[in-house]
Amino acid sequence: MQRNLQFFSVFLLFSLYFCSTVPLDRYIAKFHPKTIKEGDHVARQYPKFKMEVTMSFGMTEQMILFVESVVEEHFKSRFEVEALSEIQQTVQGYLGGYWGVQFYEDPYMFFTTSTRRSPCFVVLDVNGSGIAIIKGS
Repeated sequence: MQRNLQFFSVFLLFSLYFCSTVPLDRYIAKFHPKTIKEGDHVARQYPKFKMEVTMSFGMTEQMILFVESVVEEHFKSRFEVEALSEIQQTVQGYLGGYWGVQFYEDPYMFFTTSTRRSPCFVVLDVNGSGIAIIKGS
């Protein structure tokens, strides 16, 4: 009985991990960005955009790559409510919870209290525009 319980718990942990990461990995695999290192800055060149993380908290590397892939697929290089809504819906669908998307003309000159209240967020420099993707608390 003890052995069966151990086997079941190991199987359950493995399946939970596998099921939670596979959809993100499939989405990330749509694009193969080239990593560009400039001093201490790391940027990724996607087919349409060059992206750099300017600030993040509570996000794993896999989550950041996923968010970058979503931005690459839906963003139109200018402020468009429909594109930002598609980004939000896709992120919420894969990561769960409520996520907000904010657009800034300058990725380094923004002010928001959302990042202070959020358990995780990422701010991206996307070809000179800023996009913040913030999980609601």
